[in-house]
Amino acid sequence: MATTLGEFVGKLNQDLANEYKHWNFYIQAMTNVQGLHREEIGEFLKKEAAGEMLHIEEFKRVIIGLGGKPTTNAAPFAHDIVTPKEILEYALVMEDEVVWNYVHRIDDAVMLQENGGIDKVHGKYVELFLEDQILDSRNDADHIREMLKGM
Repeated sequence: MATTLGEFVGKLNQDLANEYKHWNFYIQAMTNVQGLHREEIGEFLKKEAAGEMLHIEEFKRVIIGLGGKPTTNAAPFAHDIVTPKEILEYALVMEDEVVWNYVHRIDDAVMLQENGGIDKVHGKYVELFLEDQILDSRNDADHIREMLKGM
């Protein structure tokens, strides 16, 4: 059964809440990181936070373009992680999670396209948008995996 545009926007808002979660986590971790390599990991987290700000903007614009109202709420995240290894492990879990979510969200976009009409256009547009998000988040996850190999 094809999904409705309203249901689809709701799922995109869940994705947006995860982007807020990532941004908040990276900002929090950037200032909390302790131990060896604190400065290098802090700079990495600062760069990741900047990337998440872009993702937030992109998701908000997509949701608005679909006629929806973007959420301003962040999904819950860990606030108390301070060691570089634990921070990177948590970041990896977050990035892998959104890659998985976006792969499945593409399935929802394809179902939206089955409605025909403007939903076909909306669904295809979001499908292409999500493919870029998958590439970006998967690259981040692979980079974090490489960083963890040395810890």
